Formats: sequence, C-alpha cells, structure tokens
Amino acid sequence: MLDLAFETSSSTGSIALGNAKVVVQSIEFKGPQRHSAALFPALVRLGIPRLKLRRIIVGLGPGSFSGIRVSLAAAQGIALVQGIPVVGISSAYSVAMQHKDVTRLGIFADAKRREAFCTAFSHGELEEATHLIPMNEIEDYASKFTLAVSAEPLPGIAQQVHPRASDLLSLPDTLSGWVREQPLEPIYLRAPVAANPD
Repeated sequence: MLDLAFETSSSTGSIALGNAKVVVQSIEFKGPQRHSAALFPALVRLGIPRLKLRRIIVGLGPGSFSGIRVSLAAAQGIALVQGIPVVGISSAYSVAMQHKDVTRLGIFADAKRREAFCTAFSHGELEEATHLIPMNEIEDYASKFTLAVSAEPLPGIAQQVHPRASDLLSLPDTLSGWVREQPLEPIYLRAPVAANPD
C-alpha cells in the first residue's frame, strides 16, 4: 500500500505518493499562491480521495506555521475518511536526506521574535534536535557547520534548500524522530504567550 506525504513548511510546498521503495508521483507548488489554495487541486491531481492509503506523513517544520497547519488539516480529514493513521516528523529530516554526505549539516529556519531554529545532522543522522538560537548569533553559529542551509533567506546562510514530501516517504519506520501522539502540532518550542485561565 502507498503512503501520502505533505511538506508545506517553506515557500515551496509539495505532496508525494509512494512508500520507502518508490515515489509514484510528486507534485510541487510555489509562488504567490498560498499553500491553502494550491494544496487541494494538487491532491485531486494525485488521485485523492479515490486511492486507498496505508498512512499519511506530515512534515512538522520548523517553518511556516500556517502552511503546516493547512497540511495537518488536510491530512486529518483524509485520514478520518479512510480510517488510517497520520504521523509527523521534523521537516529537517528531508533536508538531511538531500545532504547525507555532509559531515556537519546545520538546518536553519526563521522562528520570528528575533530567533532562529537550528537542527544539526551528521552524515544524515540527527546530531542535535531542533532548538532556538538568537538571530543575531546565526552567522557565528552557522560558521561551525560544514554546510549551513535554510529554506528561506537568512543572514549568513548562502544556500537555500527546501524540504520535499518525497524524502519523507523514504524515511525508515525505525527512526526515533516519528511523532505519533495526536493531535500533531507544528514544531514551535516556545511556551504560550498567555496562559489559559482556569
């Protein structure tokens, strides 16, 4: 059976259909159109909902909060109809798959509020989980990696690499980074600004 993967954490979004052995089809969308407008026509082109799926994979960022939430809503809707699980994983694993030969790979994303997300990999293996750093230290921080990349322009990071849904399909089930607890949420790493009153 096939899996469906969503990756909308950056300005270039994608969906893919396949499994660990083969990518049957992948569709990328970008440009001025929001992911919410591009995602659903792409799902129709992919043949959803008439295809019976095994599970749905969603890239949880770090990255565009609204983009990730669009994917999560679509994934939950399809999963509810088909009675299948939805699992999540850090979108940084996709970028690490694209650079498995790099000794130390730093994957950065804008976390807003003058901070950046950083996730470190070594030869495709997670070295340090996603954490926050001050934006004014990003250039110094990035210089410590063999290669520093970001999906969007950031100070001191020359190479842009977008996470891809097709990479998420090939990640092994044994990987410790899978998130199965529901409801899935985008990677955020901050406490709420205001607590809910009791």
